[in-house]
Amino acid sequence: MEIIDTTSLHEAIARLEQKRREQEQDLSAHFKHTYQSLRPMNLLKNAVQGIAASPTAKGNLLKAGLGLGAGFLSKKLLFNGTSSVFKKLLGTAVEFGVAKAVSNKSGNVIAKGLSVVKNLLAKRSRD
Repeated sequence: MEIIDTTSLHEAIARLEQKRREQEQDLSAHFKHTYQSLRPMNLLKNAVQGIAASPTAKGNLLKAGLGLGAGFLSKKLLFNGTSSVFKKLLGTAVEFGVAKAVSNKSGNVIAKGLSVVKNLLAKRSRD
């Protein structure tokens, strides 16, 4: 649109000011959305949802948890209450070794664990 007099100039200014207000509102809404998405709680929630949606990540998380649990349990069973620094270091080494072995062979460990539980339940039902 060509500006030829003061009326058309005022109309062009009004249109530009309206456009500026709309852009400010859009920018403000976009900023609020970005701010909300970058809050630590929302970042954590989105990460957990991403892990929960991925079957591969679930399996890896289960393997890691199973390995860490078995390592911790083995350390507690073998070296609980020791005051020797050497035994504490040995206990830590055993813990990590068992955790690594269990996480690498988690399928076998789960299968063996389920069979033991089934056998125990079967013995209880017979008694």
